[in-house]
Amino acid sequence: MKVGIVVTTHYSDEYRPNGNELIKNFCESAKHLSHPFKLYVFDNASVKKLDELNYSYVEMIRVENQHLRGLSGTWNDGIKMAIKDSCDIVIVSNDDVELNKTVNTFVNQISTHQHNEIGMYGPLSNGILGGIQKQNQPVERTWELTNNKSNMINGFFYGFTKDFYNRFKMKDRNLIDEKNYPWGGNEEELQNRIWSQGARSFVLGSCHIFHHKIRGWRQL
Repeated sequence: MKVGIVVTTHYSDEYRPNGNELIKNFCESAKHLSHPFKLYVFDNASVKKLDELNYSYVEMIRVENQHLRGLSGTWNDGIKMAIKDSCDIVIVSNDDVELNKTVNTFVNQISTHQHNEIGMYGPLSNGILGGIQKQNQPVERTWELTNNKSNMINGFFYGFTKDFYNRFKMKDRNLIDEKNYPWGGNEEELQNRIWSQGARSFVLGSCHIFHHKIRGWRQL
């Protein structure tokens, strides 16, 4: 089983002055993964030069103008790259996240979950504003959030199988609506759209991910 992780980063004094540190920490923390994996790191128009990420499992993709396709464009490209590279499970993540060993439980549960062909999955975290996913530690429980428009899977970290992608991709092969939701609200639009097509959303409580909750990204 191979895992592809899509992560977008940015480094500039104005919007993300610690961007270089964040992505280095993320790549280092990925060593907790026990499955074969690859990181697709998108440098979304950093103004300052990021340090080289000298990891065999990292592929760096530079985006010169983040305003053309926003954050969602990098998500779409990374997802498609992971599928092309025969990844069985794809995870989309913020760069201000630090992985730990419970990410393996997350991957394992997705791979064996009875609804993984139609399921979108998220972990628990300290670093979100509220809802079921906001917890200080792992909880041995799974919650379903399908059709819960007041408490959806948070976009800071979510995963799905290649079968899920092939079932719910749009005609342009994108999973995320980057034309109408290049920045905020993209994970909410996704869930609203795919729920109507039979998809389901689940929180896997045995995985708890530390999230710095850095909200600054670009000039609004």
